[in-house]
Amino acid sequence: MSEQLNPYFGRYARPFLRTTFSERNGTTQELMLLADTGSPYPVILSPFWFDRLVHTETRDVDTNFGRLYSGWVHLYMPDYGLSELAKGYSNQHVGESLAEENPDLVGLVGLPLLRLGEYGGNATDFWFRSSPPTPTSTP
Repeated sequence: MSEQLNPYFGRYARPFLRTTFSERNGTTQELMLLADTGSPYPVILSPFWFDRLVHTETRDVDTNFGRLYSGWVHLYMPDYGLSELAKGYSNQHVGESLAEENPDLVGLVGLPLLRLGEYGGNATDFWFRSSPPTPTSTP
């Protein structure tokens, strides 16, 4: 079982996740994303990273953040048993506000993506790990 254990960081002690995506040309990029369990969007990226990682654009969404540009991105984290298309979004305002917190943050990962594994935290750290295999019953 693979696991990340990341200490909270920043002015407000925020959780983050190192998340890997595959670009259209097959190269991979590991990005530092704020973990936001309150976000209903799998991933929101800065425009720079969204443009590099989006495989197919989809319908945009209007939110309280403003317009979110939308498309499919390829989540590629084989150590965690994850290699699948995920809905990705982009917004300049979100990208800028995260960069103000920490220039290494290039987006956020929301609850739909976090639920692909197990996640949690304690007083000092946030963790993410692959889900254990589902036991099969025998007749």
